[in-house]
Amino acid sequence: MISEEKKAELLRHAEEVFGRVQEYQRLGLICEDGDFVPSVHYPPITQYEPCDIDAYFKTYTQPADGLMDIYVHIPFCIQHCTFCHYPGMTGPRIQEKTQYVEYLLREMDIYLRYFGLQKIRPRSILLGGGTPTSLPPKLLDHFLTEFDRRVDMSACRQYNVDLGPNSINGEDGTEKCRIMKEHGITRLTIGLQSLDDHVLRLMNRPHSAQEGIESVYKALEYGFDVNIEFIYGHPGETIDNWIEVMEKAIQLPMAEIQLYRLKVQAYGDFQGVINRFHRGSAPTDIPDFKTTMMMKQIAIDMLRENGFNERLRRVYTRNPAVYSHYAYNQCCNQYDQVGFGLTGFSSYRDRFDINTQYFNEYYEAIDAGRLPINRGLVRDREEQARWAIVLPLKNRDVRKNEFKARSGYDFDEVFRTKVARLEEYGLLEDTGKVIRLTEMGGFVADEVCEQFNSIPYIPFPRERYAEGPLNPYENNSLDA
Repeated sequence: MISEEKKAELLRHAEEVFGRVQEYQRLGLICEDGDFVPSVHYPPITQYEPCDIDAYFKTYTQPADGLMDIYVHIPFCIQHCTFCHYPGMTGPRIQEKTQYVEYLLREMDIYLRYFGLQKIRPRSILLGGGTPTSLPPKLLDHFLTEFDRRVDMSACRQYNVDLGPNSINGEDGTEKCRIMKEHGITRLTIGLQSLDDHVLRLMNRPHSAQEGIESVYKALEYGFDVNIEFIYGHPGETIDNWIEVMEKAIQLPMAEIQLYRLKVQAYGDFQGVINRFHRGSAPTDIPDFKTTMMMKQIAIDMLRENGFNERLRRVYTRNPAVYSHYAYNQCCNQYDQVGFGLTGFSSYRDRFDINTQYFNEYYEAIDAGRLPINRGLVRDREEQARWAIVLPLKNRDVRKNEFKARSGYDFDEVFRTKVARLEEYGLLEDTGKVIRLTEMGGFVADEVCEQFNSIPYIPFPRERYAEGPLNPYENNSLDA
């Protein structure tokens, strides 16, 4: 157990870092009430206009090397967690799951016909949701068997599944682990979210802390690479119980730990109940902005002292070779990635699209022989330049030669005032060939990267930021 002296040291450093965060708030970088929107896609994922599929794909060509990354969305869970902002069904739902799997496979067939392909050749695969392993073993095996027939795995270097702990515990869970292993799945991301039973109950998680730990050992026993996730800033969390959770996490035989800050307002296609929960809770139950930021810094310090370093943003590993190829390919290399399923999204070299969020629309589109895309954007040259900054800067760095290849601009000729100010205030550094976030820039990475959003995509109205030199509305044009 951590000593009181060590705890005091962690608190002192977290206080110091928060003092710097407050200064950036006064300069206009951070929303005045501390709210945030995760900079996960650009433009933000739900802000795309309705999309005519034929017009959207008219100028699209498959990658020269024929390789894609694949995302598959399985929108089923045991129950809906308070923090989840994605639509889905809960409970057994065997009939609905069976129907959905068949439509998902039919969607893949439509895609293959549309582009005249025999199979998709993935670099990496991510099955997410929802909880893909909420499918019962026989249905999971059926889906993976049929999925295998539609992909050429010869170039695939990593096959990921996101899941909840209870879905691989028990006899059914053992069978699912065996099935996943048989189908070549290599990496599991287990959403523990907390290792405090009181917090897990407030999150409406269907597992205890002990069951979460058991799922980690189960996954390791079957030889999977394992990444575990935690949320900080959730109602019920305190600095003391957060330190205890991080202690328990570090004691697990893990190579990779991922941290997420709680987002109250929806950034997906569904407003999570956390919004009502948050407004209805006693104020003492809700970590304020300062406490939340201190939790983040405390976790970073504890992880670093135990050999975990940040490789991709908010992902900490002991071994630099351990990381999500899917995330790296999409956000850093900005390779083409195709998504299937309800709210499944595709991110291409110059465009982005997302499937409908409604089950009935999803089924109707597939019955009509159409891809179920309902929103999309072909980026113009300016938005392409912003996209080529926001995602790689958030997750790794901007390599100037790659930026020019993707956007047609020389990096040193765009956003000159904005870049200079971010450097001046210690948030960016320029090596000559690479632009990257400093350590403090990485701490407030979402807000720094959103400096490069065009005005319609800045997360909050201007009045919610202080009128300072880092207000995101200032110097917002490419030629400023």
